[in-house]
Amino acid sequence: MLSFILYPFRELIKLYQYGFSMMSKESRTLWVIAVIKLIIMFGILKIFFFRDYLKTEFKNDEQRIEYLQKNFTEIKK
Repeated sequence: MLSFILYPFRELIKLYQYGFSMMSKESRTLWVIAVIKLIIMFGILKIFFFRDYLKTEFKNDEQRIEYLQKNFTEIKK
């Protein structure tokens, strides 16, 4: 039963392995650049430029939950 569930994932991994093995050197270089760029965007920039608003503005979980419920369930016209 488990192998039936995992079969599509195995085939997908094989597909990507085959695709990456057939790539040219330039294509691999572009993929490396794209991955490095994503790591920089989501990893490093988040640490330095995006503070944790909920932890700094509210003292406990109840206040955070109340703030989120108020702002996300409010219908704006």
